Amino acid sequence: MKLFQNKNRPIIAHRGANQIAPENTLAAFELAYQMGAEWVECDVVLTQDEIPVILHDRNLLRTTGRKANIDGLQFEDLKHYDAGFQFYPNYQGTNIPTLKALLDLALKQGKGINLEIKPAKREYAERTAEIVRQMLRVYEKKIPLLISSFEFKAVKWYAHYASELPLGFLMSRWDPLWEIKISEFKVFSIHCNEKILNEKRVQALKLKSQYVLAYTVNDLERAKELQSFGVDGFFSDNPHLYQEKPS
Repeated sequence: MKLFQNKNRPIIAHRGANQIAPENTLAAFELAYQMGAEWVECDVVLTQDEIPVILHDRNLLRTTGRKANIDGLQFEDLKHYDAGFQFYPNYQGTNIPTLKALLDLALKQGKGINLEIKPAKREYAERTAEIVRQMLRVYEKKIPLLISSFEFKAVKWYAHYASELPLGFLMSRWDPLWEIKISEFKVFSIHCNEKILNEKRVQALKLKSQYVLAYTVNDLERAKELQSFGVDGFFSDNPHLYQEKPS
């Protein structure tokens, strides 16, 4: 799988176009695709009744204004939660989307998704991975998909049970054992906090994966510097960060 068809736009829209539409909603993802992003990144978590939905935080207070944990709610409960309240009035009443709804959107647009498996609790990691995998079977040959997670158990589950899906290894802090960890399975891409990257580290990472990606990059000059180190692409809140290929 080729990650970027258009190298002039090496952007994965972080939670969609979340600066102008509510994060991790269909509105944000559709807008990101319309703005030229080939890929969006999102977080997948299970409700109490094990419906995979798109949400970053376990608690819904930040994104809906209501204090409740996603793993304590049935899917039907989510109809009463407004994911667009911070963008009033344009996105008032925006729903928390299901994974299926996003997959259908990507299929319609012909675009890709980086799915970050985000279990509400660590002990849910493998179960979350399994249920998401069941849903992906219908779509995996139709749209580009990339699986990643900070929960290493979820990544290992995919490496063992769904090895045909490309996997991304994430690092928020530099892990001196990263090479040992990824030696257990084939890594398609390595996703790093941009703050921990320098040229030496990028070159070491590129020896072990097809792509090195940096998050979350919203400054064009920093993006150009990272690209000079060899970084292949960027997670950004701004799908228009690259209007032209950086020199």
